[in-house]
Amino acid sequence: MRLFLYIGVALVLSLLNVNCQSNKRDSSASSQIDQTYINDSIQLYASEAVKVPASRLTFPDGIRHVVVEPSNDKYKFLHDPAIIAHKRALIAAWYNCPSEEIADESCIRARRSYDGGKTWSAVEVVASDKEKKGIYYVPAQLLSFNDDLYAFVGKMTGHDRILNTTTYKYDEFQKNWQELGETGALFLPNCIPVKLNNGNWIMAGRVASSPGQLPLIPAVLISPVDSIENTWRLVKLPAEYKEDQYPETTLITSGKTIYAFARADGPANKPDVFISNNYGESWTKIGSHDFNAISSKLYAGTLSDGRGYIVFNYLPSENLADDIEDRKVLAIAISKDADHPFSFSRIYKIQSPGPGRPMLSHYPCVLENEGNLYIVYTANFAGEEKRQCELAIIPVQSLR
Repeated sequence: MRLFLYIGVALVLSLLNVNCQSNKRDSSASSQIDQTYINDSIQLYASEAVKVPASRLTFPDGIRHVVVEPSNDKYKFLHDPAIIAHKRALIAAWYNCPSEEIADESCIRARRSYDGGKTWSAVEVVASDKEKKGIYYVPAQLLSFNDDLYAFVGKMTGHDRILNTTTYKYDEFQKNWQELGETGALFLPNCIPVKLNNGNWIMAGRVASSPGQLPLIPAVLISPVDSIENTWRLVKLPAEYKEDQYPETTLITSGKTIYAFARADGPANKPDVFISNNYGESWTKIGSHDFNAISSKLYAGTLSDGRGYIVFNYLPSENLADDIEDRKVLAIAISKDADHPFSFSRIYKIQSPGPGRPMLSHYPCVLENEGNLYIVYTANFAGEEKRQCELAIIPVQSLR
């Protein structure tokens, strides 16, 4: 009897050991990206020659600037614009408040252009607190897919107290926006959704750990193939920030590899960089890099020719202690070719102070369409309390 008992115990221990080894192998496989990249140091600039003082940056050839929304009516506060191309039109949207950020009221408004951004239509309302429930709508990201126009809108109960991102769809017959339902709970969207090579959509942003908390965790929402109107799946990035930080997140994609850049507030002027090698399903923070940016929202992406880019507020000088809150110079860093989408080889100026130009240019959104790069951003002009939505139009050819 004891012999059978010993044999049974030995068999159980053997099975447990096999399972343990199997679990270790599974864990090792799932964390392979961590072991490969967690202590890695990357160079995001192709050479030291790219790092120049802001005064040496030049505008790309053929750049034009257009005011989309001058904020001449009752809404003096405007921020965080987005832009998309849909059928014959360009649509730009932003959030508006009467005088201060997310105070009294916050609604999503938009204009359309049918001539490539030269002129813009009357304002239309995408989302507002019609029933006076105390909901603030901040911000909106846009998407055109299968002839349908969508807006993904953050809903808040107060400043950065996020409830969710909600999907809206434009009704072509009634000429208004219809609310469909929740896209992602406690998620604040930062960038327009990107279509991945595996067919999924991915949208970068940040998320709160629980209701009533601030969205201090960089994150992405992933939609199953073409399921735009359903709830998206949340994937958190491995970092959590402090209350006075705003980890707004943006992405550059290249096949199954994705780089995420998260704004990091502080004197180091260094956004945090993360990598995924499995279409955004898991992420690892990169140890160190050489990319600097003023503390503000960044917007990254991939051009149709495969080159990567990132639009950001450029440091005013080589002295990192100088004007760390300065959002005067908006710039674009762009890679040389599709083979190196994460290595920036040129930097151009998009906007900076000058005659007739804004004092501050920040919170960009980028769209490539019909040979042009359209970059909308918040513009603050000297001597004016109001904020405007301005558009830079750049021929893609001039960025080669």
